[in-house]
Amino acid sequence: MASCRARVREMGSPPLTGRRLAFVLGKGGVGKTTVAAALALGMADAGHRTLLVEVAAEQRTGALFGVTPSLDDPVEVRPGLFALSVDAERATQEYLTIQLKVRPLVEMMARSRAFHQVTQAAPGLAELVTLGKIWDMATKVHDGAPVWDRLVVDAPATGHGIALLRAAGNARDLAGSGPIHDQAGAIEKVIRHPAATGIAVVARPEELAVTEAVEAVSTLREAGLPVACAVMNGVRRSSFSGDDAHALSAVASDPATGPAQRAAAEAALAIATGAAHDAREVDGLARESGLPVAVLPEVPDLSPGSGGLEALSAALLADPAIAGDHGA
Repeated sequence: MASCRARVREMGSPPLTGRRLAFVLGKGGVGKTTVAAALALGMADAGHRTLLVEVAAEQRTGALFGVTPSLDDPVEVRPGLFALSVDAERATQEYLTIQLKVRPLVEMMARSRAFHQVTQAAPGLAELVTLGKIWDMATKVHDGAPVWDRLVVDAPATGHGIALLRAAGNARDLAGSGPIHDQAGAIEKVIRHPAATGIAVVARPEELAVTEAVEAVSTLREAGLPVACAVMNGVRRSSFSGDDAHALSAVASDPATGPAQRAAAEAALAIATGAAHDAREVDGLARESGLPVAVLPEVPDLSPGSGGLEALSAALLADPAIAGDHGA
């Protein structure tokens, strides 16, 4: 498994923790939000002033930190770690206020049913203004220094997440020229720069989840977007070797084995078999994606105060697939 994680990343590209902007993608149910929160927490613990951005106003990070992210201003959820939830309609209102420079007019428009219908129907508008909000936070400067050392984006589920990342390029091509073309081009330049931005694709050790992750990596590469690594979440571990598994199987199938011993052998064998299955899925993800794969264990309790998220964060930031050979 270690050999999978040690695969060489693209020439000249820093590890994910060395990039200022990290997007975490994955299909629903793989633990994408948990991985994004663990990554952001690890970066903050490493001394980086970090902003965790939750897209689509899902507000799932509140269950992990015990503090609900604001839709208006970043909220500190841990020392050095802040969280913000981005809603597309709010971001659209902010964008129009900047462009039209007449806030009362924008507020009046926002109260109309037509405004909501247009913002939902306009192709790529929600993704563009959301990405623009993220870009604005990433490039924000105070007294000549960046406000945020690191941004971690908990992106929408895979298909919508890829659409979000491609929004600036699509808008630039459609605009042709003018301020929208120029701004979209500036956003795309940052999103595509492998020294500034990295994308982590999350999966679970299940055949369908791995297949979808590999497909997502292929799509991102074809679009020229900087995929940095994959993360396999919820991997079962076992201290039993292959020889141990054979011995356990023999004990479980032996008619002379007593009921208690058989039950213990079967339980141990299930652990060993599950861990072996998950290890094969990790190897498959690394092989098919060509990416370094970070491996996260199963953690049953992620509630605030349980220490579960902190354990995942420590494991993530210690993994060479995420932090390279020298840590965050």
